[in-house]
Amino acid sequence: MDAWDTEKAEDAVNLENDEECIVFEISSDEQKFEFIAWILDISEQEFNQGSKFLEDHNTSFCVLWRLFSYLDVFTVTVENYYVDRVYRDSYYFYFSSKHFNYARFCKRLCLFYGRLEKDFYDYLSGELEEIFMGSIVLRPIANRSIGRTLLNPRYFLPHEVPWKIRLAEYNVTVYGKKLHIRAFPYSMQDGETTSCAEITILNLLDYYSESYPEYHYILPSEISKLAEMNSFERRMPTTGLSYELISKIFCEVGFYPRLYSAQKMAKTKFRHMLYYYIESGIPVALGLKLGDENKHSVISIGHVAPDKEQIGRELSCAYDSQSRCAIWICDTADTVGSYCIMDDNKTPYQFSLCTEEKDDMADMPLLKLDGCEVEYMMVPLYKRMIMEAADAYDICLTILASAQFGIKDFMHRYMPEECGTKENPVVVRLFMASSRTFRKARDEQFQEKNHEVRDLYNMTIFPKFIWVCELATRELYAEGRVMGEVIIDATSSADRKTDSFIIIHYPGVICRRMPEDCAEARDAEFEEIKDWHLFQAFHDNLDTNAWINSVY
Repeated sequence: MDAWDTEKAEDAVNLENDEECIVFEISSDEQKFEFIAWILDISEQEFNQGSKFLEDHNTSFCVLWRLFSYLDVFTVTVENYYVDRVYRDSYYFYFSSKHFNYARFCKRLCLFYGRLEKDFYDYLSGELEEIFMGSIVLRPIANRSIGRTLLNPRYFLPHEVPWKIRLAEYNVTVYGKKLHIRAFPYSMQDGETTSCAEITILNLLDYYSESYPEYHYILPSEISKLAEMNSFERRMPTTGLSYELISKIFCEVGFYPRLYSAQKMAKTKFRHMLYYYIESGIPVALGLKLGDENKHSVISIGHVAPDKEQIGRELSCAYDSQSRCAIWICDTADTVGSYCIMDDNKTPYQFSLCTEEKDDMADMPLLKLDGCEVEYMMVPLYKRMIMEAADAYDICLTILASAQFGIKDFMHRYMPEECGTKENPVVVRLFMASSRTFRKARDEQFQEKNHEVRDLYNMTIFPKFIWVCELATRELYAEGRVMGEVIIDATSSADRKTDSFIIIHYPGVICRRMPEDCAEARDAEFEEIKDWHLFQAFHDNLDTNAWINSVY
């Protein structure tokens, strides 16, 4: 026998089978093993060597086996003639020209939590959506067969790990049932039409095209054409793409990307910028170096919750020479160590530790992600996101320590202890947000208290995107509350410096500027707020799991 057939699968799992719909109920490791072996056409000889052998020798089996290990009892529907747009594109422009025959159709698995108590067709879409865990496309390609995969991370991450991840809303239609899911796309490279670089482009564009109408999705054949236009050799079969070429392709499809090299800047600054962009809800591509020659590309989409114990261990000082005022700062970027990574060599939503490590062969420390050296970060920015993260951070710190707009004269009004010292530093959290999402969140927060602040925010005109620097103390940050914020115009340039601010909000006062106030900011003045209260931090850029509330 060359492979496990349907009869073998029927003996392994409880099966509801008719001509149109195949439904499997899986409740044990043995059934998981039998099902994966059957769906991947694993030979009997390989099957008899056990799961450990297949984990080491079959990447698709390894990913499915580890994904299923998170689940106790679940139900799977199988579609045998599924048309996947990415594989079908690769098939017609590449695989169909080969001598040996490749199948045109894929299979698609849809996973549901627990058992189905009635026939699949008897369920309403809303009932199935409540237990829908995601979908997995299986391409007819040996070993690397996992195609476009959309999984709800709540089912596939350890419950005890609090996380913050950027997701998008997707529609999945399963045998006429239209379901919705929040996920980030995942796929494996096929090794011929796609490498890790093309998969990085495909998954990022899948997310952005689903989230924003300004962007459209492109297929492997289109990536190949764009790569050929900007290179000097054939692109098929693929040998990968440099990060300069990846950035160029994003330029061609309507982005204004920013490419950072870890070798050309301080590693701490690079790590901080990674945090700022992730906290802004912007998935970024990371170029890794594996050993001396191999390169790899992954996507970072989130991070674990900040470690409260790290607050205050790393300090920096904002100093104004005119006022001779020094404010000690704790950056929340130093409280995050692990980032959520989408790596086509591993299961989706893996957390990887980002550290600075000394290297005897290098003059400077190396930035590493789970032991792999980080070389590049490509940030796919929207055209109105002009100001970069590092510039926004520097401007905010300049404002906090300035003679005219500094925070030191206002903190004592509502803070029982002196803030901005080494013993009690100001905790800053920097992120970018769309003004629409940010204003909506603040309007809701200020409804119960801070009515004056609410009205002033609502009367202020914002650009499409803003940089926000939230201010807190150790205690306030641990409670998820802030004592003020500085809002910067993201469409401004770095050389505008403090003239870029829109709102400076401290305890009991607000200084704000309108679009017509394009002159120097020194003419702006603070307004007193009679009834002022602390307010909640903004967390609408990223999705969180239920356990995050115990941390923030």
